[in-house]
Amino acid sequence: MATDTDPYALGQSIHMLNGKRWVGGLLKANKQYTMPADDWNEIKNDPEKIKEVLQYFVTQHYQYQLPRILELERYYKGDNDIHFANTNISSSRADNRVTFGFPKFITNTHVGYSVGNPIKFQYNKDDSNDEDLKNALDNFNSRNDESYHEKVMKKNLSITGRAYELEYVKEGTNDVAIRPIDPANAFIVYDSSIEQHSLFGVRYYLIEYMNKPKYYAEVYTDDAIYYFNDGETPGTDLVFDHVDEHYFFGVPLTEYINNDERMGDWEASLDKIDAIDKAVSEMANSQEDFANAILKIIGNFDISDADGEEPKHPQIDRKNAIMWLQPDVQQNIGDNGNTVIQPDVGYVTKDLNVAEWKVYVDLIRAQIHMDTNTPDTSDESFSSNSSGVAILYKLWGSDQERSIQESLYTRGLMRRLRLLGNYLEVTGQIAHAEDVENYQIIYTPNLPKNDQETLQNAQILANLGTESDQTIREVVEKYTGISPETEQQRVDDENKQELNSDPMQKVFNRVQTPDPIKTIDSSKPDQSKPDQSKPDQSKPDQSKPDQSKPDQANSSSTILDKIKGLFGGGK
Repeated sequence: MATDTDPYALGQSIHMLNGKRWVGGLLKANKQYTMPADDWNEIKNDPEKIKEVLQYFVTQHYQYQLPRILELERYYKGDNDIHFANTNISSSRADNRVTFGFPKFITNTHVGYSVGNPIKFQYNKDDSNDEDLKNALDNFNSRNDESYHEKVMKKNLSITGRAYELEYVKEGTNDVAIRPIDPANAFIVYDSSIEQHSLFGVRYYLIEYMNKPKYYAEVYTDDAIYYFNDGETPGTDLVFDHVDEHYFFGVPLTEYINNDERMGDWEASLDKIDAIDKAVSEMANSQEDFANAILKIIGNFDISDADGEEPKHPQIDRKNAIMWLQPDVQQNIGDNGNTVIQPDVGYVTKDLNVAEWKVYVDLIRAQIHMDTNTPDTSDESFSSNSSGVAILYKLWGSDQERSIQESLYTRGLMRRLRLLGNYLEVTGQIAHAEDVENYQIIYTPNLPKNDQETLQNAQILANLGTESDQTIREVVEKYTGISPETEQQRVDDENKQELNSDPMQKVFNRVQTPDPIKTIDSSKPDQSKPDQSKPDQSKPDQSKPDQSKPDQANSSSTILDKIKGLFGGGK
């Protein structure tokens, strides 16, 4: 993350419960950049004019948007503002800075729940001509470790509210690759139309070696990539280096958003996270101060030395288990009487109301879980013994938010497929780029598994007899982890092996016997003679499948059953 490479911006992002969190407020810190399309089209092929626009937007992003992103990334790593806050605590007191790991817990929970199970790209058109596209997408996903890529993208979305994905061609090949880009280093500029088309994308980053910082910037348009370097500060001193063409026919840098507000999953709860950090830190300070409390002594010490003399300032050894005290007698003022002060020893401590402190912390904690739609797994009622329906009720809020986020994420995935389709078509790997529109994105929430319930549901469907074997296998896939296609192939292989190993097959291969299938079907009308009352059926209807041929997938088991029936074997 960028927090490791940009200490200046990191320093700009430190605030703590003072009502203002980012320079310029949330409006500038999370602004979506736009530019009139006509203005961009006039300069899009001129590197020097592009540099002027680039410097403006990079400066805006660095000053206003980067501090917000860096702070959110810090919180995910547990480096909360409590570590840098000015608490005005005396140097003689404890000053503990304790952070709660809410941001990481919430993000990891949401990411695992949303994409813990791989996303499925289902092609919804039966056409043998599309095999090239399906094979190309399978290879693309395999080469780019697509499953892990989605998790990184969702993590960036959960933390900062946006994620960026760069689609590019590996050098010296025709292989398309994708790479997540840190939100701290990228942004998109859109046109001002209602549809908000991408005009260009920017990736800028800092490389520092031998104490020499150097900024680089890349501008991605719909047909080219412009490279700039030599900047000592972001947005200034950039020098145009070179330009490369690309063949995606669209800006290859894609922005995904977490919600319409482009906010992270726990961003709205930052104040509550700071408050609970502060409360826990104060309790830790109080516990340490109690252990190091000031010793209070009332009375006179019996500390005379061997000569009977008392030192002016007695030396107290706190390690001694016994301390000798004697009452102190003081003469009253104004009369001849005396007052006896009884000796006492104790510590100066502050009374802690632990019960109220716990109520306060639990209240904030519950509010954070509610605001972020994250179930509290430490809750005793959230146990593994709960039924599947009970768990679904607890995840009801998470499901509502997940539904919205999946819709927005699908937009980004489909844009990825369109860019990929454009490149595959222009390089001759597929026939039609628009065929990618036939893909459907399917998400499977990563819920706690109830294997018994899954198998019971599959048994119910099988008993009803209304569902296909394919559907039942799709239900059982959650339990077996085997895809329906692979399971079908295994069943076919087993049936074939059983048929080949059946001794009856050897008998029929040696002895010429009547065809058992024809014997069984002898009671049926002779299909070889046309029925005069019906249309000519001597020729098969080419528009319909040949019904005289058994289905290949079930023919083996059907023939075997009939053969066994002839000899009294039954099934």
